[in-house]
Amino acid sequence: MRTKISRENPYGHDRHGFAWEHVPAAGRAHLDFGCGGGAFLNSLSAKGIARLVGVDVSAEATARARRDFPALEIIHVRQTIPLPFEDGCFASATLLDVLEHVYEQPALLAELSRVLVAGGRLIVTVPRRHLFSFLDRGNLKFLLPRLHRWYYCRRHSRAKYDRRYAANPDGLIGDVSARKRWHEHFTPWRLGWLLERAGFSVVEFDGCGLLLRPIWLLAEVVKPLPAWRRALMRLARLDAKRYQWMNLFCIARKDG
Repeated sequence: MRTKISRENPYGHDRHGFAWEHVPAAGRAHLDFGCGGGAFLNSLSAKGIARLVGVDVSAEATARARRDFPALEIIHVRQTIPLPFEDGCFASATLLDVLEHVYEQPALLAELSRVLVAGGRLIVTVPRRHLFSFLDRGNLKFLLPRLHRWYYCRRHSRAKYDRRYAANPDGLIGDVSARKRWHEHFTPWRLGWLLERAGFSVVEFDGCGLLLRPIWLLAEVVKPLPAWRRALMRLARLDAKRYQWMNLFCIARKDG
């Protein structure tokens, strides 16, 4: 990763560290689309942003965010679009490892452009298409559905599997839109093209990692061996810091 992580940054060389470094301080309002449990959005409190808003399609995640971070403005939306905000009400927005899960990608980016001020900053992170993309465990449920069901039920329960993958109340298969049915990987050209169609100009591309997927798989295999696992996690941090090829990060500016 080329971005330098400041001492104040609570994260390492990953998507959260990149985004935290580039979210403008002292803005009037920031939107985190796909905020999950709200931890990243809450960390932006240190930047002196007047209004912090999180949106997610997961009712469970938004309920957890409201419970853990009551000072944040957390909104559960049943559909990705439209966004329940007026035009130009945010100075910045983040979309961190969300776009690859979304079916309505051009429409979502257009909505984010609409709610940002002219010149507003959008930070997007996605998985990058590269040599080890085929090791993405997020697509196991689509490539090998029976094996995935057996493994998940063995680790959890059939009831939890059905709620998360077979009859998800939020219209998802796991964390991917049921209409999309694939955890997508992007090239810089593809991501830049989508952003430009929505009225953004790309300011900078960055990324992290090269061997992270095989390292993570090995870490799962050696989970019963703590010393080996710790060594692999140190290697993963070094890999994320030195390379830029597994994850794709982008800073974009709204035109106008």
